[in-house]
Amino acid sequence: MSANDQVRNRKERRAAAKANPQFTKASEIPLKTPSREGPKTKTLLEIATERQAELQGGQPFSSASSDTSTGPQVITTSINPDGTLSIPSGTLLSPTAHSEPVGPFAQAIFLSITLTMLHFTFDVLVHQQYRQSIAWDIIIQRAALTFPILATLVYMLHSRAQKIWAQVLFLGMSVGTGCYLTYASNEEVYFAVMKRAPPLGTLWVWSVVEMRLEAAILSVAAVGGYFWWGGFKMF
Repeated sequence: MSANDQVRNRKERRAAAKANPQFTKASEIPLKTPSREGPKTKTLLEIATERQAELQGGQPFSSASSDTSTGPQVITTSINPDGTLSIPSGTLLSPTAHSEPVGPFAQAIFLSITLTMLHFTFDVLVHQQYRQSIAWDIIIQRAALTFPILATLVYMLHSRAQKIWAQVLFLGMSVGTGCYLTYASNEEVYFAVMKRAPPLGTLWVWSVVEMRLEAAILSVAAVGGYFWWGGFKMF
C-alpha cells in the first residue's frame, strides 16, 4: 500500500469518527440545552380528554364511523313500569331490533312442559301423602292430557302478562285457586283432594310466577288471610 493511500485512509477514518463520535468518558459528551418547544402532536392526556368528552356527549364513535349504515347504532332505552321498552322518538331500528330469541309459541311450549312436570310431581306427592299406591300409567295419562290445556293458556296469556287486565286475571286466579285448594285440603275427602290438588296447585304456582312482585305478595297474603279466617290446619 502506498503512502498516499495510507494518508487517504486516515483522513477517511477521522472524518467518519467526527460524523459518528464514540464517547468513552462522560466528560467527552457535549452538553446541549434541551428544546423548550411543546410537543408537535397531541399528547395521550389530550387524546383521553377528547374521548371522555365524546362519551359524555353521547358520541362514543368518531364522526368518520358515525354512519349507521356502516357502523354500529347506539340507542339509549329504558324499561317502563308496565314492563314495555321505551325507545326515543325518531329512532330507526332494524326489523330484528324487537325480536326475541324464541317466539311466543316456543315460549308457551317450554313453559307448558315445565308446568306439566310440576303437575306430575304434585300428582305423585298427593298419592304419597295419602299412602296410596302410585298408578304410573294413570298419572302419566293425566299429565299428557294437561299439557295441551296448559299450552293453550300459556300461549294466550304469557305474552300479555304485563298488561293490567292480565295482572288482574292472574291475581284472581291465584287467590281463587289458593283459597279453594286450602278449603278442599281441609274439608273434602281424600279422593277429591287427590284429583283436584295437582291442577289447582299448578295453576296457583303459574299465576304467582306471572304476576309482578306486589301483586304476588298481595295474593299470598289473601290466601294466608283466608287460611287464618277459616281456622284451617296445614297438616
